[in-house]
Formats: sequence, C-alpha cells, structure tokens
Amino acid sequence: MSTGNRVAREGISAGLIGATAIAVWFAILDATRGELLATPVMLGSSLGSLFLQGDTPSRAAAFVGYTVFHFALFCVIGYLFSWVVNSAEKVPSSFIGFAGLFVAFEVGWIGWTTVLAQGFGDITWLQVFIANLIASGAMGAYMWKQHPSLPGRVGAQIAGAPE
Repeated sequence: MSTGNRVAREGISAGLIGATAIAVWFAILDATRGELLATPVMLGSSLGSLFLQGDTPSRAAAFVGYTVFHFALFCVIGYLFSWVVNSAEKVPSSFIGFAGLFVAFEVGWIGWTTVLAQGFGDITWLQVFIANLIASGAMGAYMWKQHPSLPGRVGAQIAGAPE
C-alpha cells in the first residue's frame, strides 16, 4: 500500500475514533444531566447561527450540522496526525516536535474554551480538556497499534541512541 493511501486510511480511521470518543463523552455528560444531545444541539445552534446570519437552526438541523462538522474536522485532524506519525517512521525526532506542539495546542485550547464557555452554556474547560484527553488517547492507541515500533524508536531518539 502506498504511503499516501496509508496516511489517508489511518487518518480517517483515527479521526472517526477521536470524534466518536468525544461524542460518547458528551453524551454521557448530557445523559447524567437528563438532557440527551444538549451539547451537540447547543454547539450546532451556535455554529449554525454563524452561517445563517444570526438565525437559529432547528434542533434537528443543529444536531446534524454540528455532527457532520465535528466528524469532518476530526477526519482532518486524524489525517494530520497520521501524516506526522508516518513521517516519524522516517525521522523519529519529528514526533518529539509534534508532542510539543500538541501540548501548546491543548493549553491554548483550554484558554479559548474558557473564553467561549461564557456563551456556550454548560460546557466547561475541564469537560473539554477531558474530552480532548479521551480523544487523543483513543487516537494515539489506534496509531500505536498501527506503528508498534515507533514509540521505542522515538524513546531511543530521546535517549540519544543511534538508529
């Protein structure tokens, strides 16, 4: 299989895994509050109002629109993650740079979520942080299974061992 096909297959799979993990996490939170699907409907309403010039979409349209957006975005994120992991097969040290960028992104995302939470109701930075940990853990576990030798090679690179 060509590298491009592998990157796409692994990326889409990882993205679907991450998006599903987050959807399940927020479904559990919504169910414990007795408001099933409240989070995707609320986010879809907010997202929809951006594209509908301030009008609010119906609950069904908000849910479907946000779900499609969420899964599509995660497929793009998964593709980028897959590209980094496949590139790290050739140059293991590139994964170390990616890890640093990931941490910086998470810290920035927590700050951004804190600001946005004022307009998004019940979502807190902690819920989003946990969702991101769940999704990145699930995506990372999938990629680890696809590239079982990579963690050892990256660890050796960090330790300074020659390839």
